[in-house]
Amino acid sequence: MAFSNVLNQLPKGTQETFELIADFDRCFLVGFANLDTQHLDTLNSLQQIFTGTPLQQPISKTYTALQSHEFLDRHFMILATARASLQGALFDTLQQQARSGLGRMVEDTGDTGDKEDDGLRVWLESIRHWLMEIALTGYARLEAPTLIPFMATLEQIQSEPRLVRQAALLTGFFNELMSWVPVADTSTIPIYRWVDLWTQAMVGAIRPPVTPQPEIVSGTLELLGLDLRHHSNVVSFTAYGLLKVDALVQWVRLTLSAYKVDAISGDQIWLLFPNAAVLLHAFAENRALHLKDIPLLPTGDLLWQGEAQLGKNYNLMHKASEFFAIDATNNLNFPAIPPVDRHPVQLAEPIFLKDYAIARQDNTLMLKWKDGGVLPIATERMSSLSEINTEDISKSTELFGLLRFNAGCWAVQPLVATVQGKTIFSGQGAAKVLNAPPKNSVVTILQERASRLLRKKS
Repeated sequence: MAFSNVLNQLPKGTQETFELIADFDRCFLVGFANLDTQHLDTLNSLQQIFTGTPLQQPISKTYTALQSHEFLDRHFMILATARASLQGALFDTLQQQARSGLGRMVEDTGDTGDKEDDGLRVWLESIRHWLMEIALTGYARLEAPTLIPFMATLEQIQSEPRLVRQAALLTGFFNELMSWVPVADTSTIPIYRWVDLWTQAMVGAIRPPVTPQPEIVSGTLELLGLDLRHHSNVVSFTAYGLLKVDALVQWVRLTLSAYKVDAISGDQIWLLFPNAAVLLHAFAENRALHLKDIPLLPTGDLLWQGEAQLGKNYNLMHKASEFFAIDATNNLNFPAIPPVDRHPVQLAEPIFLKDYAIARQDNTLMLKWKDGGVLPIATERMSSLSEINTEDISKSTELFGLLRFNAGCWAVQPLVATVQGKTIFSGQGAAKVLNAPPKNSVVTILQERASRLLRKKS
């Protein structure tokens, strides 16, 4: 497949940018209070990259301050902004490569129409101070006493609806760090991931969160795939689909998240989403949803209200092929991408694939075409709780998924597969669990205990 061959060669300058980011991340390993000459050379290279940009002077001042061991949170805000800017440039370059290869228009990201939400500055200062302490100490030297004092602030952030995104990020980051410290072997530290999380958290704490202004729409939603993500404390899913409003069809997504405890596992995670019953029911049966007066953000995010009317059935794979096959001609609007999401790991280009063979190469599952084109399967993104697994992929004849970029190469995250004439997809059994929850489920027991405690207090 010619398209996959196009993806095998990275655009000019991409590899060099990744290497600069990797060198910069090593500063976080030893800590900014312990930088040597090599680390300072890296920071000097970083400031040179931004020559002639609005960041030139702030980065230059930050570099001088770090050389003199002058550590203020504004210096680390600038470092986070610089790293995020590099990732944003990579995002734009790689997205253009993918969309050009797919025969899709590459549009300007535009204005997401955000408004700043003030009144949270004290908490944001606490977040920045904690993140600065981590950066100064370094991941290799990090110990629990550096992390634990932040717990009180984290609990307050978790109860603030305006900081829900920041709370989810910080909760996962905090728990991951606590499970690692003290680090016995520094070579095992997932440094790129941890600096990514640090950067995202710091950028999010620079100013009060912005609230995108929604448009109220009514239309028909046809879901095409569900991406399930989870760790010990949070479970989240993003449903992707086509929203038709009048004659306009737009690629949209809908994300729901819930906090959880370790005891809630397996299919019982769906019991945390009772408000999504009609959504998951429609998806399980591949039926359209008629939405009325639902908020739609400029980013293509629908804000689920819990209500919708079931519509007619649709052929999921036919829809996917119609809109997302290579060189598909159907008109489709793609949403604006906000700056906070412009990172290579956020690339998620919908794609329909067929006429491939399955092969294994160095323990990687690969799609292969007769013209020599190859595309790996992003098995690391396939949830252990998903109905779709690698065995299904190996027997499949069609795939619909998301084109992702990770570890320097493109890969496909499968969301739906045609296997022996049947359509298999993530979230297929969710509605069944919600309609007939198991007796004495962990969720039910925890809810009953919480109710008893509340009654006692009242």
